[in-house]
Amino acid sequence: MGDISVIPDQWRPWLRWLFRFFFIYFVFYTFPFPLDSFDFTAPIVKPYYDLLDWFIPRIGEKWFHTKATPVFPMFDKLDDSGYGLAFIYFNLILSLIGTICWSLLDRKRKNYHLLYQWLRLYLRFYLAAFLFGYGFIKIFPSQFQAPTASSLTSLVGDQTPMMLAWHFMGYSVVMMRINGIVEVLAGLLLLFRRTTTIGAILSSGVFSFVVLMDFCFNVPVRLLASHLLIISLFLIVDDGQKLANIFFLNKPTQPTSYPVLINNPGWRKAFLYLLAILGICLLFTTIFKAIDSEKSFGLKSPKVPLYGVYKTIYFIRNKDTVAPLATDSLRWKLLVIDGNSYNQSGIIQFNSDKRSAYTVKADTATGIISMQSRVDTTEKYSIHFEMQDDRRLHLMGRFKQDTVEILMDKYELDNYILHKEKFKWISDVE
Repeated sequence: MGDISVIPDQWRPWLRWLFRFFFIYFVFYTFPFPLDSFDFTAPIVKPYYDLLDWFIPRIGEKWFHTKATPVFPMFDKLDDSGYGLAFIYFNLILSLIGTICWSLLDRKRKNYHLLYQWLRLYLRFYLAAFLFGYGFIKIFPSQFQAPTASSLTSLVGDQTPMMLAWHFMGYSVVMMRINGIVEVLAGLLLLFRRTTTIGAILSSGVFSFVVLMDFCFNVPVRLLASHLLIISLFLIVDDGQKLANIFFLNKPTQPTSYPVLINNPGWRKAFLYLLAILGICLLFTTIFKAIDSEKSFGLKSPKVPLYGVYKTIYFIRNKDTVAPLATDSLRWKLLVIDGNSYNQSGIIQFNSDKRSAYTVKADTATGIISMQSRVDTTEKYSIHFEMQDDRRLHLMGRFKQDTVEILMDKYELDNYILHKEKFKWISDVE
């Protein structure tokens, strides 16, 4: 859009058309921010999202021939689902029609200096809110997860690209926190008018990496990440010519002049206080949510009972001891218990190396492990367990059509090379 701060009063027609389109598109895409950022305002925005959940699936099916089923309240329009795609298509059509109507009704207006600055202010805080959210769940780790018991026992080839990326990012807490600090810093810079450009440049770098990772590792938030990158670039455009003069053209540049958004001094002061309160609320709301997430399912979340990897010592089926034959698809080779309070899981790896996934709940009071297949929900088991000397797990009960008695030994996760290998200044080739 050029260096709008130094463009004369008369904008070129193409620039006015382009601004109208982006204004409608960005406002509809980001609405109802900031009301959707806080729990106490959720009842206010609920009717709007209910309307979207009624409207988007219908136009998705009739106009775009895509199934747009609401799944995640207040997030469906942002993710890579049929719902999100239908929302984007509708927004593009709405913005195009709105631009045409607006241009016909307001064709005598020379420029949109003031409205452009209001849009920049709105997008600055919107982008900062996401940077705070993404940043603090890395500083207080809960977004990415280091390889857990189940992933340590699985083949790399059996992992999805997204799982591989998540484990890579989650392996190093230090690297994760540094990424988070950069994101939070970009968000803080965006809150202040004089540091908006450097904040937007930093944000562009952050979201360029995120977009690249999402596309390369099939992470289903490509639409959101791409939009956040576009918004970051949009905020840089205002100083595009100045940046080109400094870094490429070796030309002098003038300081940016900031137009007054509100003429009345009293109202202007009150509005600045309101912006300060909003910025502080966005900052601390995301901090508290990130801390809670870290304790609930992140780095500091408690491990589920019996968490770990167990290797079979002996396996008795229908009172007969079963030899560890590689062709046996019923004898247990490993039992992996994983997860947190939100998602407890278990994996049985048989001697044939076939793996079956279960939802698992180990009740230490009754000494019973409840298991339900994640493929066939009618497949359920209740198996008695007893821990012997904190390492030996003794299991008795029915599995499939058989009575089983299994003694297993807990395998220390630190024995895996991924956990055993530590940082070394000097790594000689052996």
